[in-house]
Amino acid sequence: MENWVQELENYLNKFSADISIGSVVSGKVVKISEDYVFIDIGLKGEALLPVSDVKTEEGNLLIKEDDHIQALVVGRSQSDGSFILSFKRLKEKELWEEIKNFFKEKKSIMVKVISEIKGGYQVKYKELITGFLPYSQSYFRKKTETSQELVGKVLEVDILKIENRSFIVSRRKLLEREYKKKKENLIEKIKKESVLEGSVKDVIKGGFLVDLEGVLTGYLPFKELSWQKLDDPKNYLKKGDKIRVKVISFDPVKERIKLSIKALIPDPWEKVGEKYQEGQRVRGKITKIFNFGAFLEVEPGVEGLVPKSEITWNKKVKIEEVLKEGDLVEALIFDLRPSERKMLLSLRKLEPSPWEKLASEVKAGDIISGKIKNIIDFGIFVEIKEGIDGFIHISNISWNRIEDLSKVFNEGEEIQAKVLEIDPEKRRLQLSLKHLKPDPMEEVFKKYKVGDVLEGVIKKVLPTGLIVEILPEVQAFIPLKELIEDSTKFKKSDKLLENYKEGEKIKGKIILLDQEKRRIHLSYQRYLKDLENKEIEAYKVYFQKTTGITLGELLSKKLKRN
Repeated sequence: MENWVQELENYLNKFSADISIGSVVSGKVVKISEDYVFIDIGLKGEALLPVSDVKTEEGNLLIKEDDHIQALVVGRSQSDGSFILSFKRLKEKELWEEIKNFFKEKKSIMVKVISEIKGGYQVKYKELITGFLPYSQSYFRKKTETSQELVGKVLEVDILKIENRSFIVSRRKLLEREYKKKKENLIEKIKKESVLEGSVKDVIKGGFLVDLEGVLTGYLPFKELSWQKLDDPKNYLKKGDKIRVKVISFDPVKERIKLSIKALIPDPWEKVGEKYQEGQRVRGKITKIFNFGAFLEVEPGVEGLVPKSEITWNKKVKIEEVLKEGDLVEALIFDLRPSERKMLLSLRKLEPSPWEKLASEVKAGDIISGKIKNIIDFGIFVEIKEGIDGFIHISNISWNRIEDLSKVFNEGEEIQAKVLEIDPEKRRLQLSLKHLKPDPMEEVFKKYKVGDVLEGVIKKVLPTGLIVEILPEVQAFIPLKELIEDSTKFKKSDKLLENYKEGEKIKGKIILLDQEKRRIHLSYQRYLKDLENKEIEAYKVYFQKTTGITLGELLSKKLKRN
């Protein structure tokens, strides 16, 4: 037994003699104390490995009990001659070889950002080897919001340079390669599918900016959010929202991408022609009111316009007095053009028009009241009620001709008139003032005949004769040739007509009664001649009574004497 022990001791001493500083030994972790890790390397005593040599920056141990490890002999203990080992130095040596190989093969490595230092960051490879990441190589296209943002993160990097037991890395080149690859994949996807997922980056004038896989930025206009009109489109989405979009245009040269959400949804106008038709009643919500009309949402994405003129029959009423946003109303489609995305609606057409109401209440021959709205050269417009104006033509004002209506009537004056014709479809109402009483000329034709003498007042002196009012609203005409005995002797230079003044009375003998053309002509000369003949006859009677003979007998005796 003693020989065996001696032999073992001799073997261990011989083995120990083969170990020197710089040797690499293998062993098992026997125990981990506060200061040392005890490693069994096959000698009488354990080798010592300082705990600090196997701790990370955060204080975590790189090994545990029963692990089999390799370490570098870096010295011996002065107290008992135990070998002092270093795990890190051996590991560092191996890692440097790894880094050199990766550098040669142009492969990327994973490093952890330990801290921020001047000009960049301190990084570590596998918790042991320290390297440097410059600021300029830490990002691509977009900087981090703060320089501390990368501290503590594990990054994939390329090795740029190895020198003085240190190395320099770049994240930029890797990000650039990743970006290029992602970009190529994204462009291929755009060409094939055109439907993408993205996130809202920001809201700008007219739309949103959308991040597409962190590679490209697309533009999503407000009008491409929904088929419906949105009151406040900028609040439809918020920053960071994940959305599905369709590419509706792409410029690969300028890398401009136009996106749409509503393009992923069927256009409601495609079915409008099948679901609706002109003359159909629809119910919807008032979405917007303008001075030219109001928009009515018939269904989501389908709006029609109610023009101002189609809201109410009363033109004086303002739109906001009848409608407000959010009102639910019924309307009639009177113009539908789906291909033009156009629908015109009417509220007033669902109610009887004022003309239809009036036609049901009034008929030809009725007498109605109104206010004179406007006076023109050839007639008068009379407002019967709101939205309804009647017209009195100058020929229906009076049985006599009126030269200047404005001298007889005043705007705003209340009058009564007789209905001659009412046409609700053409919105026409013909009225008359003169038909409120019988035609006075009819009385003349019944009462008088040609040869009768009438007296009247001169109303107007014309170059061709006189207009004489013989009865209220009845006028007759005395031609110039009926004012003098021999019209052939009359010259324009003569001032015969100056002898007649408007307002003077004059008599004349009826020489024309034309009932069809409503004409009465008088003769002043014939009246005078008849008057003269009557005077002669009267004198003849008087002469016979006083002398006992007639004028004829007296003339006969005188002729015989001669």
